[in-house]
Amino acid sequence: MAADVFCGNCGAVLANPNSLCPRCGSAASGRYQGNVIRPRKNPVTAAALAIIPGCGHFYLGHNKKGIGFLLGIGGLQFFGFDLDLTVIGAALGVPMELGGGALWLYSIADAYRTAKHENEVAAAAAGYRA
Repeated sequence: MAADVFCGNCGAVLANPNSLCPRCGSAASGRYQGNVIRPRKNPVTAAALAIIPGCGHFYLGHNKKGIGFLLGIGGLQFFGFDLDLTVIGAALGVPMELGGGALWLYSIADAYRTAKHENEVAAAAAGYRA
């Protein structure tokens, strides 16, 4: 049993995998991967979830940032660790030298800003393709 061969551009099933697509003229790729439409994330929801350290970034899919905020805020605010987390923060893109309370407020604002930025990029990409 042979597997179907699809056009790499339009997804049409090709009768002859060695010829060009009769619909659009592209070569066969063996698989078709359509556009992935990602759901938009609500910036207000991201900011509200960020009240619990890291949850707003987990909602956005930024798991490394979420873990960084969770550990940074938890370590600085709740456990009183006065460690210099500048190197860890630089690796994650999180300013951990702010202190627990300021870092917590920054994480809320960052979750809101990140969601808004991702929605703008998605809208621009959708407008560009259309």
